[in-house]
Amino acid sequence: MKKWLIILLGVVIVGGYFAYQDPKLRAYFQKHTDEIMPTAITQMKAYRWQDKHGQWQLSDQPPVKGIPYEVVEYHKNTNIIPTERLTGKKK
Repeated sequence: MKKWLIILLGVVIVGGYFAYQDPKLRAYFQKHTDEIMPTAITQMKAYRWQDKHGQWQLSDQPPVKGIPYEVVEYHKNTNIIPTERLTGKKK
């Protein structure tokens, strides 16, 4: 009995690995996971503001009171690379 459970577990793990490697299947699961999961789990907030020297700041915490800021929302699976929209600087 133990032997069959180990074999079944191995088949499930190997099958899951190969399913994960298929980009179409991964996109399908990611799309449907986003539909089921609440946005609080799949979305993140970042806070963007300019400091007193004119430099753009980006953080997961808002600045101190009195400093105007903008809330930027993004998907948790997104790699964040500073862009002109977030930093205010052109490359």
